[in-house]
Parts: sequence; structure tokens; C-alpha cells
Amino acid sequence: MEPIKKAYGYITRNHDGRPQVLVFQHPILEAGIQIPKGTVEAGESPEAAVVREMREETGLTDLGEPVFLADDMWRADDGSIHHRHFYRLDQRDALDQWQHVPSGGGEEEGLQLTLFWISSPGDIPLARGHGDYLADVLEERPSDGLGCLEASEDVKHVYLIEEGVERIIGETRERISFEEGGALLVREQTLISEEMGDRRTVTRLMAATNRPLSVEDTGGGGVRAVYAGDHVMIERDGGEERVSLHHLPIDTFSVELLLRTLPLDGGYVRSFHAFNVHKGEEQLIEIHADEQASGSFKVRVEFGATTQWYWIRSDTGELLKQYSEPAPGLQVEFRR
Repeated sequence: MEPIKKAYGYITRNHDGRPQVLVFQHPILEAGIQIPKGTVEAGESPEAAVVREMREETGLTDLGEPVFLADDMWRADDGSIHHRHFYRLDQRDALDQWQHVPSGGGEEEGLQLTLFWISSPGDIPLARGHGDYLADVLEERPSDGLGCLEASEDVKHVYLIEEGVERIIGETRERISFEEGGALLVREQTLISEEMGDRRTVTRLMAATNRPLSVEDTGGGGVRAVYAGDHVMIERDGGEERVSLHHLPIDTFSVELLLRTLPLDGGYVRSFHAFNVHKGEEQLIEIHADEQASGSFKVRVEFGATTQWYWIRSDTGELLKQYSEPAPGLQVEFRR
């Protein structure tokens, strides 16, 4: 089945120093509180569609340029698959509340919508799927997130250390790039090792919010995961699984990226939720940082029962080295 392209818009304004998002009450109560959205027409780009839909459904014409937030694959209540594109558009002079009859025709022709603003994801429940990226425009987050990183390539050797004796068993390559004008960060990791097995992982995230979009990993039998708001769709072994999310986690493959952006200092401690696509579950990640005399931070990261150590350069955030202890007397270390 060919996915139906949809364009969703979070229209925002600044109110008393805080962002608000425009929503509307549908006259058919079962339809719930919604944000403006619509179908992308044939030959139309999602960006053009969101501008058209915002004007048709709200009556607003003085809108800022659409800023891409995310896209995902989403299953609607009728079983159809939607390829959803979310954008943010700023507005300055709208009323606090007004009524509008959509001008685009279709199912909403002749209906009167009541439009108003909300200030928090918890203000009012929205129709299913409409609030999936609401926190990205309303919650306080770092101004640039992973966007402070630069496009780069890095190569490290893989060392196996047994009872103090080390030998090189492979190498890893990491490539960081940006797409959609810097809105998307793409991280490609490649492991080449006869003993550990070759592996390639590609992770796509929203640079400003650290929100994962998709992960493709050839290791551990192979898995592909697509994040879709309140759930993750996981494909492996020829099957598909839908896992609900209880938090707004990052992906465990992105923890190394996050470490490079945190305001680390001696004694820094933080915990957060991350999703492990191989286990199909959320994990509580704990970070503990200690400052080293060498101008770096030694960071202990606990992934549930698994622990890894990272050395982060204090002035640049560069990942210098990492290692783990899979068994007593055995270490695996990645370093230049």
C-alpha cells in the first residue's frame, strides 16, 4: 500500500515570554482537539502543502516560513499508512480565539472550527497523533541540541585486551552529516572486524531536539526501527512490532552523540530514558562524569546492567576513547 502523504503544522506564537501552539475544536466532538493538517496533493511538496493547509484551515495568511520538525510513518485508525511531515510556523498577530470555516473543501467544507492557543503539552488532550511532536516546540530544550556538532569523519582501532595483553581486532568509522538545512543529523557507524563481525548502523535524529527518527542496524541479526511520536515500529526477522513509548527518549545508539553536547564537569550526574531497538524497550541511562588531569572527562554510562566508559575532551567535546568489560579480565577498547 502506498503511504498517504500528510502535512501537519504547529503554528506558534510568543505569549508572555513563552511559546504557544494553535489548535482547534472540531464541531464533530468525536474528532477531538486537533492541529491544522491535510493531505499533500499530487505534484505538491510537503512544505508547500503545509502552508496551503494552514491558510485554508485557520484563515491566517501572515505566517513565517515553515521549519521542518520531523517526518514519520504512522498507521491511522482505518489501517492506512500515512507518511507524516511536521512543520513549525510562527505567527505574531492572531487573536486569542476565533472561528473559521475552512476554504479547502473536502470533509471539512461548511464546518466552523473554533481556534485557540495552548501553552503546554498537558493543557488539553489532542486527537491521536496530533501531539506527537508538540513537546518539540513547547518544552524548554537546549537551543541547538546536537546541532552544535559539526559534520565530521573519525576512525578508531578496536583493541581486545585479555589479562593485560592487547591486540587490534578491527576498526570503526563514524561519519556525521546534516540534511534538511541542518535540521536532521545522520550518523553512520561502520565496524570492520573478523572476530566481532562486520556491522553498519545508520541513525537519523532531529538535531535541535535530539529526538530519534529512525535506526537501521545490521548487527545482532539486523533491525530497523522508525520512531512515530508515541510509539516505535520495529522490523526484524521478516516481522513488524509496534512498541508504545512512555517517555520521550533518545535512542541508545545516540548516547555517544549526546555526551559530546552535555555541560560536563567534575561530579556531573544525569539520568534519562533511552530506547534500545534490539531489546524493544526503554532503559534508564545514568551518566557520571569525573574530570581528568589530561584535559578530558572520564564518563561512566550505565545502560541498565551494562556499563561503558567514555573519554570526552573537555574543550571540544571530542570522543577520544571508549571501552567496556564484557567479561572478567576482558576489555574491548575503541581508540585512535
